[in-house]
Amino acid sequence: MLSANELRKVAARSGARDIGNVEIDVILTQLLQLFTETGITEHVAFKGGTMLRKMVFGPRGRLSTDLDFTCRSEITTDDLMLMMLSALDQPYRGLSFRYDKDKDWYLTDDGCAANPVCFHSDNPQGVKIKLQVSTREQPILPVTPVAQIAQDYFTALGFEPAAIPCLAFEEAVAEKIRAASQRSKIRDLHDLAELAARPLNRDLIRALAVLKLWNSGGPGLDYERFRERVAGSADYEIGDLTALLRKDQKPGLKAMIAKVTEGYRFLGDMTDAERALAADSHRRNHKDADALKTTLAGIMK
Repeated sequence: MLSANELRKVAARSGARDIGNVEIDVILTQLLQLFTETGITEHVAFKGGTMLRKMVFGPRGRLSTDLDFTCRSEITTDDLMLMMLSALDQPYRGLSFRYDKDKDWYLTDDGCAANPVCFHSDNPQGVKIKLQVSTREQPILPVTPVAQIAQDYFTALGFEPAAIPCLAFEEAVAEKIRAASQRSKIRDLHDLAELAARPLNRDLIRALAVLKLWNSGGPGLDYERFRERVAGSADYEIGDLTALLRKDQKPGLKAMIAKVTEGYRFLGDMTDAERALAADSHRRNHKDADALKTTLAGIMK
């Protein structure tokens, strides 16, 4: 683990808002390496905000303070939980782990999670990191290892950060669309605004978003509902986002909303098959959903 002095130097060079943000990013990198060395990444696909920062946006991406995965093998949830607990049962490269509460690791109906406090000699109080694996659905597109974008501190780690099996880029975008359709978080808004500036396979992403929301149950993909949620939320706290960005990044709420509402207008251009699935809120049409999944997976092979 980097010393406090090394973390301060990295924060100064990189323009990070504070040393704590750098510390969290280093811890997340070490946890990914630990999960690789203990075989956990053979069973899961990396996803979520931290995946986007480490594999897509790089150092200018917003900080994310957790690690999210989707199970991609036939391992049982119990065995996966045991693998995670075993990996965190002993120190790793200067980093140690403890649980402050009895319920800081647990099984759920659709996965497992652990919230270890990660501490080291220069920070005995530690930082709590949320680790979560979803077993709700298997990845739709093929999962491939993706190299982590180089960070300023990589040369001081003492190891070469491993490539991590990740959700395909398009599937990661579709998951963000699902999240923004179901909740109002400024982190989702920011990520979607940043992704909108990149080349997007719109037809593939839309079909994946239809499937993601269909699998969740409840309301299906609907661009107008998506737009209203994105544009009309009173829950956005710009300060919460600013704390996760570098000092020279000053996000504008109106600009982000405009980028998302305009950049994802293609979600309304559904095919007849996609509209039928989007209207199937009770998830009865498994045959057509499975057929679409097979078609999309075949396109990417």
